Amino acid sequence: MEKFFNSLPKPVLVILVLVAAIIFFMVANPPHTVCDTQVEALQESLQGTLFPIKSGKNMLPPNLSKAKEVCQLGNSAGSCYEYFSLLRKIAGEVAKSSSECTTKIFEVPEVQLALNNGIELMARIAWGNQPPEPGVSRFGWLQEGDLAVFCRLRGIYLRAFGEEGWTEKRLAVFAKLPGEAPPAGSDPSVITVEQKKATQVLTEQEIWNLSIFSVRCENYL
Repeated sequence: MEKFFNSLPKPVLVILVLVAAIIFFMVANPPHTVCDTQVEALQESLQGTLFPIKSGKNMLPPNLSKAKEVCQLGNSAGSCYEYFSLLRKIAGEVAKSSSECTTKIFEVPEVQLALNNGIELMARIAWGNQPPEPGVSRFGWLQEGDLAVFCRLRGIYLRAFGEEGWTEKRLAVFAKLPGEAPPAGSDPSVITVEQKKATQVLTEQEIWNLSIFSVRCENYL
């Protein structure tokens, strides 16, 4: 290899070195894209909501994690109000991105976790600690405004991953839903080992019919 480089004319060698240097710097510092700009804008707009915010010398944690915890523990319209409001805000900011950048934005760990958690928690709240009775509301205590939030999250997911991705997400949530009432004295918010899952006692179509995933989103957007 050394012989080969020594045999090259100096002008050719200089050009090769320059090309190699350019390639190296492009790999090490890829050019700033439109999607990079949109990700940065999202991070700035959601500081304090989804991303930590600087206060003096300290970094304050985002509000979403605490609001989610309060919602899970309270499991009511009042306790989940802030959490759903923050999800609505996050979905609205993500929706501002161009369609070609939605997938890249969804790849931001904080965004991905927030939207995935939001979809799963809302589905679990609507379902309850056992399958809803046929003929009873499949939305639990969720109200129209809450369903609109779920539909916004669904819309973002569809933009990022299409129908196939949404189907995978839906089936993953189905697998976590309880298929029977929890044992007496147990925490109703936790599926115990003894409990059967919904997928063990119901068909996919039956779960879909009884779950929030069957909501007609055109009525809430």
